[in-house]
Amino acid sequence: MARRLRFGSRLIDLATRELSDDGRLLQLSPRVFDCIAYLIEHRDRAVGRDELMAGLWGKVDVADTQLAQVILRARRAVGDSGETQQAIRTVAGFGYRWVAETVEDDDAPARPDLPPVPEPASDTAPAHVPQADASVPAAPAKKPSRRAFAVAAVLLLALVAAGLLLWLRAAHEKIPAAPVAPAATVPPEADRTVAVLPVVVDAAGEWDWLRLGAMEFVAGRLRKAGQIVAPSENVIPVMRSVSDPKAMPAALKAALDPRWIVAPMLRKSDSGWIAHLELSERNGATREFQGRADDPIGAARLAAERLLGAFGPAADAAGELPAGPAEELLSRVDAALLVDDVEGARRLLAGTSEAMRATPEVRLRQAAIDFTAGRNEAAANALLALLPGVPAETDPLLRARIVSQLAAAHIRMGRATEAEQETSEALALLKGLDAPAQLGKAYMRRGVARSVLGRNDAALADFAQARIAMQLAGDTLGIALVELNEGALNGLRSHPADALASFVRAEKHFERLGVAGEQANAVTNQVLAHRLLLEPDEGLAASERSLSLLGHLASIEATHLVQVRRAQALADVGRWSEALTQLEELSRAVDHAREAEIWAISDTERARIELAGDRPQAALDLAGPVVETLLAPEFAATRQDAWTIAIRALRRLGRESDAAEAVAQFAAWADQSGNRSYLVHARLAQAEQAESAHRPDEAGTLYADALAMANQDGVPLDVADVAISYADALIARGELERAVPVVGLVDRYAARNYDAAVLQARLYHALGHTEAWRSAFAHARSLAGERPLPADISSEPPRAGADVPAH
Repeated sequence: MARRLRFGSRLIDLATRELSDDGRLLQLSPRVFDCIAYLIEHRDRAVGRDELMAGLWGKVDVADTQLAQVILRARRAVGDSGETQQAIRTVAGFGYRWVAETVEDDDAPARPDLPPVPEPASDTAPAHVPQADASVPAAPAKKPSRRAFAVAAVLLLALVAAGLLLWLRAAHEKIPAAPVAPAATVPPEADRTVAVLPVVVDAAGEWDWLRLGAMEFVAGRLRKAGQIVAPSENVIPVMRSVSDPKAMPAALKAALDPRWIVAPMLRKSDSGWIAHLELSERNGATREFQGRADDPIGAARLAAERLLGAFGPAADAAGELPAGPAEELLSRVDAALLVDDVEGARRLLAGTSEAMRATPEVRLRQAAIDFTAGRNEAAANALLALLPGVPAETDPLLRARIVSQLAAAHIRMGRATEAEQETSEALALLKGLDAPAQLGKAYMRRGVARSVLGRNDAALADFAQARIAMQLAGDTLGIALVELNEGALNGLRSHPADALASFVRAEKHFERLGVAGEQANAVTNQVLAHRLLLEPDEGLAASERSLSLLGHLASIEATHLVQVRRAQALADVGRWSEALTQLEELSRAVDHAREAEIWAISDTERARIELAGDRPQAALDLAGPVVETLLAPEFAATRQDAWTIAIRALRRLGRESDAAEAVAQFAAWADQSGNRSYLVHARLAQAEQAESAHRPDEAGTLYADALAMANQDGVPLDVADVAISYADALIARGELERAVPVVGLVDRYAARNYDAAVLQARLYHALGHTEAWRSAFAHARSLAGERPLPADISSEPPRAGADVPAH
C-alpha cells in the first residue's frame, strides 16, 4: 500500500513514522503511532481487540485498560474522540475500525521545517494498569508536567491485592494556593469504629470462602444498622502482615485503633452451623454472641443481630431486617474481589440463576468485575443500562453507588467532564444519608475528575471533604490515598513543601496498614520533593526507607522506580560511584520500550554526573538519545533535563554552533509548550549561550527573565539552577556588586546544598575575604563527597582590593 496517506488535515508517513497536521509534526509515542498505522493499513475491515493487542504488544494477555489508553491517545492524535468516532470507531464486543476517508498522497510536498507539536496530553498516563476499582490519581491534563510524581491509584474495591502503580503527569503551572482545610483531625463520631476480623472457619476446605465472605457479610450487617465499620480493604493488608492469626487483633488495633473489634468464628456441626462473634472493646472488656442455623450465613446473621443489641435498641431493630436472597452470593463475590480473584467472582455469578443475575446488586457486582479486569467500556455500558431500573426516589443509596462507579469508569476512559457530572449527582443523592464510605469515594472521584480538567482548587477542596468522610467511615486506607493524591497535586502546582507533608502522612498510614506498594510510592515521591526543596540528606534518608520495601513490591516497574530514586538521592549527596553503579545496572535491566521513562531518567542522571565530573562526551552520549527519542509529551520533564545537559556538554566540547542550534530548538519547544518551568530552563540555556558568545547585555536580560519566572513559582531547585549560573557569570566578569544579591537568593541553601556552598565560596574568593572563603570552602568540601572541588576556588584568595560589601 501507499506509504503516505492523507485523512482530513493530517498526513501519515508510514516509512518515516511521522504524523503531521497541516504540515506540523505531531509527537507520538511509538505504540500510539503503531496503533494508528495498523488500523489504517487494515481499514477495509474491523480489527479485533486481540489482533490489535498482538500487533502492538506482540501478545494478547494485555489488560483492556492498556489498550483503551492507547486508543484514547490515538483518537486525540487524529482529532477524534470516543464520542464522535469519526476516525476510529468502536465495534461493540469486537474491537475497532478505521472509518475516516483516507487517500494516497505519495506525491505530497515535503513538510515545512516547523517545530513539532506535542501529542495531546492524556488525562491519565498509566505505566501499569490498576486491577481494581480505582478513582485514578489527580492529573491535570492540559500540559505535560516538568516532573512526574508517581501515585497509587485510589483503589476502593481491591486495591491491596492489586498493588500496582500509576504515573501521574500533569501541567506544571503556578496556581494561587486554595484555602484548603488543613489535614483534618478525627471527628468525634469516628471513635465509634468497629473492625471485623477474618472469620476462623472450622469446616472442610470447600468453606474457605467464608473466611472473607462471612467477614464482609457481618461487616455489612453492622453497616446497615448504622455502625461505622472499617472497610475490609483496611483489614486485608493487616491480615497479610501477620503470620500468626492470634496476633491479628493486636495488629489491627495498632493499625486502625478501632473502638471495638469483632472476632468471628464459624463451626460446622452435625446439626448445622454455629457462629460466634466476640466483641472486644478498647478497654479490654469482651462479650460473646452466638447464632445457630442450617447455613453459615444464616448463623452469622443471627449472631450479628444479637451483637447489634450491644449498640442499643435502634441498632438491634435495624439488624433484624431479613437477609436478602442474594446476600450470600454477594458476600462470596466480594470475598473473591478482596483477594483479586476476578475469575472466581465471575464463575460465582455465572453459576447462579438468571433471576438472581437480573437483580440490581448482582448487576452492579458484574460491572465491578469488568472494571477490576480493566474492561472499562463494558463496565460503563453495564452501569448505564442499570440506571433506569434504579430511580433516585426508590433507592437513592444504590443509585449513588452506581453513578459513582460509572464516574470511576469514565475517569479511566478519559471522560472527566462526564465523571464530574456523575460524581456531583452521586453527592446530591448521598446528601442526608448516613453513608460516609460512599461519600468519601464520591468526593475522591470528583476531585480526580476536576484535577484532570485543571480545576485544581476545586479538586483540593473535594479531597479535603473526602478525607473527613473517610475518617467518619473508619477508612484509614482511603485517608492515606487522599494524602497521596493531594501531595501529588500540590507537587505539580509548585508547592513541594505541602506535597512533602502529604507524602509523609501517607507513608505513615501505609506503613501501619502494611501496604508496601503504596508506601513505596509515597516514599519515592518524598525523594523527588526533597530534591525540589534542595534537601539532599533528607532525600537520602527517604530513599533508604524505600529499600526495605523492595522485596514486597508487586511489579518490576515499581522496583525500578525505587531504585532510580535511590540513585538520584545518592548522586545528590556526592556518592557518585554508588549512584553510577546502580544507574548502569538499571539501564541494562529496564525494558526500554515498556519503561521508557525509567530508562530516560536513569541515563539522564548518569549524564548529569558525567558532565559534573568533566566528561562532556560521555554526558552527551547519554543525554542525546533521550532528547532525540523521548518525544511523547508525558516524558517532557525528563527530556527537558536531558536537553539542558546535552547543550552544556556541546559547549564544553567546543561545539558552539551545534550548541546554538540545540538552544534554538529547545527554546522553540519550550515556547510552544507554554509550560513555565520549561521556559525557565530554555531562557537559562539562551542566557548561557549568549554568555558563551560574549554578549553580556543579552545574557543579562535573559538571565533576569529566567530568574523572574523561577521566582514566580519559588521552587528552590529552579531558583538555584538559574541563580548559580547567573552569579557564576557575573563573578567571572568581575561584576561582584551585581553578583552579591544573586548569590543571596541561594544563600539559605548553602548549609545543605553543595552547589550553593561552592557558589558562596566562589563569591568570597572573588571578594578577597579570606576568612569567609576559608569557612565556606571547608563547608563545601564537607558536602562534596566524590565531587571534585573547582580549581578556581581551591587556593587562598588575594586580599580584598575592592570596597564591595561582604555577603
